Amino acid sequence: MTLRNAPLRFQTYDPFAHMQTVESVWLDLQSRSEHTYFTSWGWISVWLNSLPRETRLELVVGYLGDVPALAFFVGKRQKRKYGLLPSKIFSLNSTAVQSYDEIYAEYNSILYDPSALTDRAEVMRHLSALEWDEFDFPWVSAKFERDFDLLNRERRYPFFALATHSATSYFVDLQKIRAANLDFYALLSSNKRSQIRRSVKQYESNGGALVVHEAASAAEALEMFERLVALHQTEWNKLGRPGAFANRYVYQFHRELIRSRFTAQEIQLLHVFNSAGSLGYLYCFTYRGHILFYQSGFNYLPQNVYRPGLVSHYRAIVYNASKGGSVYDFLAGDAPYKQSFSTDSAEMYKIRLVKNEFRFSIENLIVRAKRAIQKAPGLEERLKRARYRIKTARAQAVR
Repeated sequence: MTLRNAPLRFQTYDPFAHMQTVESVWLDLQSRSEHTYFTSWGWISVWLNSLPRETRLELVVGYLGDVPALAFFVGKRQKRKYGLLPSKIFSLNSTAVQSYDEIYAEYNSILYDPSALTDRAEVMRHLSALEWDEFDFPWVSAKFERDFDLLNRERRYPFFALATHSATSYFVDLQKIRAANLDFYALLSSNKRSQIRRSVKQYESNGGALVVHEAASAAEALEMFERLVALHQTEWNKLGRPGAFANRYVYQFHRELIRSRFTAQEIQLLHVFNSAGSLGYLYCFTYRGHILFYQSGFNYLPQNVYRPGLVSHYRAIVYNASKGGSVYDFLAGDAPYKQSFSTDSAEMYKIRLVKNEFRFSIENLIVRAKRAIQKAPGLEERLKRARYRIKTARAQAVR
């Protein structure tokens, strides 16, 4: 029997007790696998070190002989779904605890060597033999879904698979901008060109040429991050929403990510401004030529002609094209500006595996109800604001 045809041997590790082994396995597989920043050791190491040691998390490694062929993390949690169903929930490369998983890793995937892992269905058969009621795959890439054929109903897996959410990740092919001699306007619609030019003209008439400044040290990046957070939180709170950094764990995670990974050239903080003031800040990850836009904080002015977000992204895209980057990725989200800037797109999914047909029927009904809410104009946004007000009121009552 050749190694390629040998059965997989699975072993689990406690990442908190065996960090050196986990690091060795992950770095070895990372060198042989297609992956993104969210499954790179830079992101994973900071994530593991940020979690409480009592977090129910393990690394699953599939070996061919003594060589790792695949690896992934599994978070575990028990809860009552919808207040009724006792449920053992597993989650891929996440904890299954909402407050920790709000860091929102995207392009999620099992890390695997494609030259070694010939029978990918064997991985799914192993997963189905574990003791869970639901197995969540948050924001997996379309490539991962295709590789493991999760949503193909003709595939005879011993579980039901449901795409609970889908999202488009819009991105800009920076080579196309370089091919246009950095004239990004030439790739945009006439309406978008007009909006940006009008806004740039307004800004520069008051304060001169706009400047894109990139943080040159971890200390400067952290200072810029603090200003970004302040602008971001102020604007979202005005809209009756908590903002991305209201969660203290999320805020501290990103501070540590910036502090520990800046020198590895994985972090980019940009400030767009002129002598009249600041337009805003952009927080991105940089990995293998990809610039992944993660979060922003903008200085919004009363007049509608000022569009700090559009102008900042426009300048950031051209800036990264001039530096030789390959892709400026807006990550998941349906904001119109992302689509209007993009040259290409990719899909991501939240997929839930369910073993029991009764549970699958319930999940299917819930997904259909949520989609109906999303289609009702403004209803989803009103419900989010109402939940935030209730949560805030409860927090104040406890104090």
